[in-house]
Amino acid sequence: MSTEQAVAAIRDGAALRISGRGGWLDAGRPVAATRTLSLAHDSGIVSYVPGDLTLTVRAGTTLGEIASVTREQNQWLPLDPYGAAYGTIGATVATASAGPLSSTFGLPRDMLLGIEFVNGRGEVIRAGGRVVKNVAGFDLTRLVTGSWGTLGVITEVTLRLYAAPQADRTFAIELGGTPREIAPVIRAIITSPLMPFAFQLVSRSITRALGLGESPVALLRFGGNESVVNAQISALKRITSPRELETGVWASLRELDADTDTAIRISSLPQRVSGTSATVLNDDLPGIFTNIDPRRGVMRILAVVPSAESDKSVETPATVSFYAAATGSGSMNGFSAEATESTSVIYEKLPPDAWASVSPSVVNDSLSRGIRKAFDPRNILNPGILGD
Repeated sequence: MSTEQAVAAIRDGAALRISGRGGWLDAGRPVAATRTLSLAHDSGIVSYVPGDLTLTVRAGTTLGEIASVTREQNQWLPLDPYGAAYGTIGATVATASAGPLSSTFGLPRDMLLGIEFVNGRGEVIRAGGRVVKNVAGFDLTRLVTGSWGTLGVITEVTLRLYAAPQADRTFAIELGGTPREIAPVIRAIITSPLMPFAFQLVSRSITRALGLGESPVALLRFGGNESVVNAQISALKRITSPRELETGVWASLRELDADTDTAIRISSLPQRVSGTSATVLNDDLPGIFTNIDPRRGVMRILAVVPSAESDKSVETPATVSFYAAATGSGSMNGFSAEATESTSVIYEKLPPDAWASVSPSVVNDSLSRGIRKAFDPRNILNPGILGD
């Protein structure tokens, strides 16, 4: 699928479901389209200038392919959205997906220098450029990022790269015991001068799924030159007794999303999230996974899809509790899922029939409607994915 083919498909006028490799088609509200516009085969490197730390690729290029190419130049794109490595860069930008590294390196919009997309009129639009300092006029790159394909079909992106770390090591800290015993350990890590690349608190259910034991753990990833990493590890050992893990544990954590039909992200003040984390991590609801980024103040809650052979009655108590909290009729360890001034809730995945009652729309304000009409007046790009 080239840019010209995308233009032709859009000008045809039929409603389109925009897709990358199709790994996250169950995310977002149901799309009212019978045709699919897939960017899966529109991949490849357009331009790579290692000296400028910039890379331009087609939208269907996978994150794994980008990692392989940049690794040869001792560079990397520190973008690790939840899901598998075969996810495409176009889908990552379109959904603004980010993972554990975002607390240090930022979100997709922070690594995006330029973009090419085709709007709902079939017009090719380029914004930004291929140099690091390139900001002029209205920032369309940030507008399109996170628009879920509703403003245009992303066909090409230019990215900011980083030098690959000389050392990259991961450690786990067991958080066994009661919430009263866990809280001081979490607080000590958060208030220490440690600067890990990634820091996640994961629930008991996740540690079981990853084969890490029976207790909640804190995962910390340190990177940089050898001396800096060694100094941080020494400082960590003065706080607690960590055990080293393979760095691949981060990929396994992100890939848990593949088996879920429900994913909810709750964002609040970091101190508020940290204050409730000790209780949340000890939750042991069947089929419910929880991980927390205490530095960003983000909690992600997943509900695992039961297999056809499983006893679905086992998941009923967890599901009832989960949706009671998600709809605001209950609370989830100190968080009401209703948005407040300091807390916001983003529903990434829900069963199709749950959207209408839980989150029918996020674009029903006049500003969102006006922007959508300007870019896609016929409403043919992923119609319904953000609601009516």
